[in-house]
Amino acid sequence: MMNEPLLKNITLLYVEDDDYIRAMLVRFLRRRVAKVYEAVNGREGLDIFISNKDDIDLVITDIQMPVMSGMVMIEEIRKIGDPPPIIITTAYNDELHTSDKVCRNTIKPIDTNQLLESIMFCMGVK
Repeated sequence: MMNEPLLKNITLLYVEDDDYIRAMLVRFLRRRVAKVYEAVNGREGLDIFISNKDDIDLVITDIQMPVMSGMVMIEEIRKIGDPPPIIITTAYNDELHTSDKVCRNTIKPIDTNQLLESIMFCMGVK
C-alpha cells in the first residue's frame, strides 16, 4: 500500500450503527491509524466530535442510522467550523444517501483497500 505508514498519524471518528460492521472495521482501522473514536449513531458521533474536534482528522460515517442520521450529523459538524474530511459509507447508491459536501462516498460492502485509499486521498497522503 502506498505510504501506509503515514496513516499512523491520523485520528478518525467512525460512526456505524451495525455492531458487526463497526467491530470489524474498527479492528481493521486500529491496526492502521493512530486512534479511532467509534459511535453507534449520529448523535453519539456528534457528541464525540464536539468533545474531540481538535483531535479528529477524518470522519467516516454511515448515513442510515437511528437517533440521528449521518447526513444530519454531517450538517451539524459543518456548522461547528471548518470540518475535517468526511467519508460516507452507505448500502444505498442514490442521491439521498450520498453527498457532494464530503470527500468520498463509499458503497457497502466496504472494500478495505478502497477505504484505505479513500482515507489517504482525503488526508492528502500520496
